[in-house]
Amino acid sequence: MRVSYFGFALAALAAGATPCSAQGLVPAAGLSIVSARVRGTDQLTGTVVGGQGSVALGRLELALGYVQGKIGPEGAGSRGQDLVEGVALLGVRPAPWLRVAAGPHARSYMLTGGTQLRWVFWELRARASGAFVGSAGRGYVELWRALSASVNAPEAFDHAQGGEAGMVVHAVLGGGTRLETVDGMVIGVGLSGR
Repeated sequence: MRVSYFGFALAALAAGATPCSAQGLVPAAGLSIVSARVRGTDQLTGTVVGGQGSVALGRLELALGYVQGKIGPEGAGSRGQDLVEGVALLGVRPAPWLRVAAGPHARSYMLTGGTQLRWVFWELRARASGAFVGSAGRGYVELWRALSASVNAPEAFDHAQGGEAGMVVHAVLGGGTRLETVDGMVIGVGLSGR
């Protein structure tokens, strides 16, 4: 089973791509509209809505994410099934450019035959980020691996791992008294062995 998200974020989670402040709580939040595709015994697609949030205190960070929406067979006129996914990560920044985090990642959805699949992964993630193009852009690479999992699929769990790379661009536009800030935009690209 493969789940891939091709998305356009309406507001990006900035805390994951910028170093946290040395003192005080630093909150961040984001909202995404995502086109999701699940490929396994069934091929299901749909649009889901997600929210992310984090709070950092010094080198520590708590990040939460939630995605929910309808997925169904591609091109089918049926209502589709619910896809629900959530993640909670507790992280630490041993260096300003590096974040290491761990926590549960749960996913649940229904197959077209009515079987509900539930996955709970305990993940370890590492994310490196750095500035380029002055201070306007930050690039990042994140890798993760499931340390353990609980899956109700008929097949035995083998492993789960993944990664992503991208950039967050901060643009400040000013013309006299009006200032606008675009915090970020995410465009995803997926690769598959199928």
